[in-house]
Amino acid sequence: MGEGSRDACVRRIGPARVDHMSMRTGRVRHLSVVPDMPDPDESSDDDATMATGRGLVNLVLHVTMDHTRPQIWRRVRVRSDLLLSELHSVLQRALGWEDRHMHAFSVRTGGATRRFEMAEGLDDGPDDEAVSEERVRIDEVLTSRGSVMAYEYDFGDGWTHTVVLEQIESDIDDLRSICLDGARACPPEDCGGPSHYSQGLEIAADPADPEFAALLRRWGPEFDPARFDADVVNRALHSLDTGRSILAETVATAPAVGKLFDRVRPTEVPSLMALLPRCELTIESSVDLPVAEIAMAKLTWFLERIGDDGVALTDAGYLKPALVAAIRDELDWGLGWVGTSNREIDHHQVTDLREAVRHLGLTRTSKGRLLRTRLGARLAGDPIGMWRHAASRLPLGKETYETDAATLFLISLAASASATHRNEMLVQTVAELGWASEDSGVFDAQFAAQATVSFLDLIGAHGPRFYFREGVSDSPSWSRRFARDALLT
Repeated sequence: MGEGSRDACVRRIGPARVDHMSMRTGRVRHLSVVPDMPDPDESSDDDATMATGRGLVNLVLHVTMDHTRPQIWRRVRVRSDLLLSELHSVLQRALGWEDRHMHAFSVRTGGATRRFEMAEGLDDGPDDEAVSEERVRIDEVLTSRGSVMAYEYDFGDGWTHTVVLEQIESDIDDLRSICLDGARACPPEDCGGPSHYSQGLEIAADPADPEFAALLRRWGPEFDPARFDADVVNRALHSLDTGRSILAETVATAPAVGKLFDRVRPTEVPSLMALLPRCELTIESSVDLPVAEIAMAKLTWFLERIGDDGVALTDAGYLKPALVAAIRDELDWGLGWVGTSNREIDHHQVTDLREAVRHLGLTRTSKGRLLRTRLGARLAGDPIGMWRHAASRLPLGKETYETDAATLFLISLAASASATHRNEMLVQTVAELGWASEDSGVFDAQFAAQATVSFLDLIGAHGPRFYFREGVSDSPSWSRRFARDALLT
């Protein structure tokens, strides 16, 4: 199958299910479907945002109840990996609501509104753009200081709240949700919304008003609109049940996996659900130097060989025979090379290596020479940094079906799934996702995930025999850790 026809050969299917899957073993040009990334020499980091990393921090949110005078507000601190469904529970207790009604979150981006619904709202037929609040972390929506999100509660009364990210705090000694400050009491439930509540406040301030007695009965004699007690709020917050299901924990720690569950029903993918706890996604990265040196050996060797001056390419743009010979002689590929040729076009391994560093943004080509980027030069002597950078770029691919399939392979690797369990999981999940081949109706997940699988082959995560199409050998012990880091970033 030609590279140019790949996109045309994959389509989404409806309810139909795939009953079997052929696992393609023929080699194709690896990593070719990954879009070129900007030269890191010309890119810049934005330290004010959290969009480029999934590190756990505390977020200070300023929450105001819209259209209230005097204004009702709270300042709360929450952990950045809370799901929006969990943030809802925090806001209910911090504000003083009783969670009797429907709610939703929304955010304006690029002139459009993204809406995040509770499960009941999705079941009732939400807008096409609506996403489950149980699949989205706070830091996916509030990405930088000043980011704004709307929170609606009780659609009948029309209570809306504005949530602003005020601060990002790296101190995570205490990850409990806490109310730092606030003003005024929460309005009584079912009081009619902001305008009716405002009218009620006027009546409550005038005992001579003919409606005063009726209002007192509805609101209760103990209601004090000016009252706010942070200690009372925090006792309520600390009583929250912080336990998460395996699925909720996975979504919170690995958003790439969470995106799959926006489109698959957990009950229809039991093989996938069985692998999630085995991925141990709650364990933070703990890669050490000896492990990183082994896993990143080919990448760091190649970058060091290129050096500060770069290497000349042939007129056709290939690596020269002397460098190909050095790659054959000095790099351990687990099994012997075939033939005696020193031409790159005779060795897919050499092309895989060259293309891998290019797509990781570590090299560039200029005037017939292969050069390191500034990032490549920095990581050449930093195996741990290389590990983290490589993991952060997976899954590879620009099409949804490519990243879907690649994510499933990473889950399999992180969970140390057997080939049988992996293939069963792929069949179930691909069928639920609705992917199919135009030609046969059978979706080849390994072909779709070729870019990511080939990179894992290259660094030895699958074991050498897998790379050389001679079956699956035991993966090295570090491969689970690398796959887990890729899913977490």
